[in-house]
Amino acid sequence: MNIGALKDIDCSNISVVIVDDIPINTKLIGKLLEPVGFKKVIQYNNSQLALDSIKTDNPDILLLDVMMPGIDGFSFLSSVREDRSMDNIKIIMVSAVSELEEVKRASAMGADDYLTKPINAKLLYSRIASQVSQIMGGGRNNQ
Repeated sequence: MNIGALKDIDCSNISVVIVDDIPINTKLIGKLLEPVGFKKVIQYNNSQLALDSIKTDNPDILLLDVMMPGIDGFSFLSSVREDRSMDNIKIIMVSAVSELEEVKRASAMGADDYLTKPINAKLLYSRIASQVSQIMGGGRNNQ
C-alpha cells in the first residue's frame, strides 16, 4: 500500500488511538495504518471507555469520530482539551459531516485537523504526516 506522505517519516515511536462507535470504521482506519509502522494503534468503539482509557493509552494522535452515542466527539474533544496533562495529543476529528460550521467548531475547540468520511487514504496519510511532523518538531498548534 502506498502510504504517501508518511513514507519518509519514522512513526515507530508514535501511538494512535481511533475512536468510532462503528466497528467497521475503526477496523478500516486500523488497516490503513498498519503499513505505516506506528508503535501502537488502539481502537475503541465505545467513547466512554476510550475517554476513561486515554490517559493510560497516552497516544500521540487521536482520530476521533464526531457523531457517537453517549459522549459525542465534541464532548470528548472538550474533555481532552480541558485536561492540561493531555495537551500534547494531536486530535484529528473524523466525520461524515463536512459543513464548514462543524469544521470551524472543531478547530475552535482545539482539534488539530478535520477529516471527512468516507476516508480517503491519501488524505488520511497526509493529515497524520502533518501532525507527526509537528510532534517531532515539538509543537502543538495554538488554535
